[in-house]
Amino acid sequence: MKFKSNLLAVAVVCALSATSFVVSAQTLRVADQGDALSMDPHSLNETLQLSVDGNMYEGLTGRNKDLTLAPALATSWKQTSPNVWR
Repeated sequence: MKFKSNLLAVAVVCALSATSFVVSAQTLRVADQGDALSMDPHSLNETLQLSVDGNMYEGLTGRNKDLTLAPALATSWKQTSPNVWR
């Protein structure tokens, strides 16, 4: 039974890999108030730069509707010393 299910799985993978998905490069145009001066999220702390970076990077934490700290990429954290969070 296990051999048959493995054989079926291999057949499905082979069939799916035989199909090719055509992807063409396209241009994404974004309108904003000005030009982004850097793509480094730590380089500048201004409204325009934060707007551009906020659409490309997700932080470890975020804010809820009531503006309390909430997890984003981080699922949990704890303070191990006064200046260290893990």
